[in-house]
Amino acid sequence: MAKVKPFKGILYNTEKTGGNHSSVCAPPYDVIPPAMRDRLYESNEYNIIKLILGKSGDKDNTEDNQYTRAGRYYKDWIDKGVLKQDEEEAYYIYQQEYKAEGRKCRRTGFIGLMEIEDPDKKGILPHENTLAAPKEDRMNLIQEVRSNLSPIFTIFPDKDGSVKSIIERTMEGERPIIDIEIDGEAHRLWRLSDKQSLERISALMEDRKIFIADGHHRYEVARKYRDMMRQDPGYDGSADDVMMYFADMEEGDNLTVLATHRVVRSIEADDETIKSKLGGYFDVKEWDDLEGLMADLAERFRDSHIFGYYGGGKYLSMELKNEGDIEKLVDDDKSLEWKKLDVSILHSAIFRNLLGVKAEEGNIKYVKTPEEAVSLVESGSAGGAFFLNPTRVEQLKAVAENGDMMPQKSTYFYPKLLTGLVINRFGR
Repeated sequence: MAKVKPFKGILYNTEKTGGNHSSVCAPPYDVIPPAMRDRLYESNEYNIIKLILGKSGDKDNTEDNQYTRAGRYYKDWIDKGVLKQDEEEAYYIYQQEYKAEGRKCRRTGFIGLMEIEDPDKKGILPHENTLAAPKEDRMNLIQEVRSNLSPIFTIFPDKDGSVKSIIERTMEGERPIIDIEIDGEAHRLWRLSDKQSLERISALMEDRKIFIADGHHRYEVARKYRDMMRQDPGYDGSADDVMMYFADMEEGDNLTVLATHRVVRSIEADDETIKSKLGGYFDVKEWDDLEGLMADLAERFRDSHIFGYYGGGKYLSMELKNEGDIEKLVDDDKSLEWKKLDVSILHSAIFRNLLGVKAEEGNIKYVKTPEEAVSLVESGSAGGAFFLNPTRVEQLKAVAENGDMMPQKSTYFYPKLLTGLVINRFGR
């Protein structure tokens, strides 16, 4: 059973930040390259980047480093009134307007707290495996700031629209407290504090299954931090909950999922090797350019298991000939739904069983665009690039309900949630 509840969020006080809320927000920490981080540092002295992705230096030590500095900045901003806590509990409605594949989309959800669950419970369902380094990084940060600085992205079923109707009434009756545009994307935030509406949403969410869309590392860190805090006899229980964004998975076309492509640093295979090793199970076809290859992948999105490859100046598509071969090629002890995922076929069948590619930290880089993948290969920093179609929402749901975990970076929900709209502080 999902235990979702409102909270007294901490928001930026625009009277202290110069009145421009867009100058203090940032994308999630894990999609910010160094150049963007530098720009965000310059945009406003109070930009959230100083908390979520601080700069390290040669003189850093255990007492003075990017995490301890984040903790000091955070405390200072609260003391100065730059960050101010709401006096009433609320859910925070968050709407994003954006363009995807040439059309205008709108995604609406709400930010609240959810009680962290142990792995054997079924109220919240993760779907991806995680990596050690990002978890260590986020643990170092949470120990210093003792807060959720950004929400975990989740989706839930709202087939009858009961939660949606409450959200829409609030949006129709009130002006947003934040209304900004960044890089062509609109971000709006409403504060829902009506007690009856809060209680109604909390009650409706009790029987919903919650699926993590983005933020698996932060959820695992939040659970580990909670367990650690419970060892303290004076613990007040404030870290038992984690801040989440809840979006309706029934939104269909407005819930945009993009593919994450794989760039392999070390691969002992050229195009002829790939043709010979995969030819028994895949129709391998050569393409003149990236545009034609990606168009073919998109055209066959729902009809087949098809992948792209670039290496040695050659573009290839690899389409599975017979779906009946999946259980033979993907020999993991997983459900059939998991085995039918394109990412599972790529990692288990193509990488491990056919090409002998090691899918380990350091050997595979995950990128958002095919163009970036190609440039990495052409620069000589990688041996080959593999392109996929996106994982569908219904596939995520089926895999999570079976208790299986997808390979890392199996989904890329677009757009990312802004960090800096609202913060959840422990032990208020």
